Amino acid sequence: MKKIISLSFMLFSFSLFAQDNLLNMLGEDEESLYISYLFKGTKVVNGQSVELLPKGVLQFTVQHRFGTLNSGGYNFYGLDNSQVRLGFDYGVKDWLSIGLGRSSAIKTIDANAKIRIKRQVKGGFPFAFVINSSAYLQQWKSTEAQQEQFLFTNQLVFANQLLLARKINRDLTIQFSPTMIHYNLVKTKNEANDKYSLGIGGRRKLTKHISVNAEYFMQINGEINSNVLTFGFDIETGGHVFQLHLSNSPAMIEPAFIHQTTGNWADADIYFGFNISRVFTIKGNK
Repeated sequence: MKKIISLSFMLFSFSLFAQDNLLNMLGEDEESLYISYLFKGTKVVNGQSVELLPKGVLQFTVQHRFGTLNSGGYNFYGLDNSQVRLGFDYGVKDWLSIGLGRSSAIKTIDANAKIRIKRQVKGGFPFAFVINSSAYLQQWKSTEAQQEQFLFTNQLVFANQLLLARKINRDLTIQFSPTMIHYNLVKTKNEANDKYSLGIGGRRKLTKHISVNAEYFMQINGEINSNVLTFGFDIETGGHVFQLHLSNSPAMIEPAFIHQTTGNWADADIYFGFNISRVFTIKGNK
């Protein structure tokens, strides 16, 4: 009888151990069902992607835009002119990234936060959902004619975006970016302070380390300028991501490239530019 009881206890213990292992395996499988690497970097080209930095990872980015190709040989087809943005991004949590940057155009300082709401899950939730909120300080140079408008709050612009992306297959990702930008100061009283746009972008993987990206933002209301259209290549080498692209806008922040683009592809108002990103692990993910 004792042998039977002992054997029953051993079988019961083994059953519990097996269940625990099975639950652990299911947890690991659930984690492995997340669809990752929808994009190579945190930007599609100009606009933000659904990708966030892992917790404890710092990213340094240099963005460079030259002049238009139709500026002629005297200006070396735009290469004599340039704008630069330097930026830092940091993964506070796996679901939260923050960033800070400065552009040479209007000496603009920008800050943003990206929050991951949902991840795309294989056989489950169909897309990745991220919220991006940004603030911009455009450091105007005061003149006597601008004194009445030269207030700190008038130099502020805010942007809010819903980033929705789906990895269709191993090589193709599509993203939609509904965007609202609020300008504290506009040119005329009749101009809207809140301007809306819809961005669509995508990535097509060519090789393990190279992809072609495209991005288009359509303005919905307000003073309509040219809609920005950008094509480029992502090249990944180790801890670096190089992005080479052509666009009808030289701007690198949302308020400028979405609503202030005047270039036209049909007139060869095309700007060559590149982004270089390098990541550093500052704090291990525990």
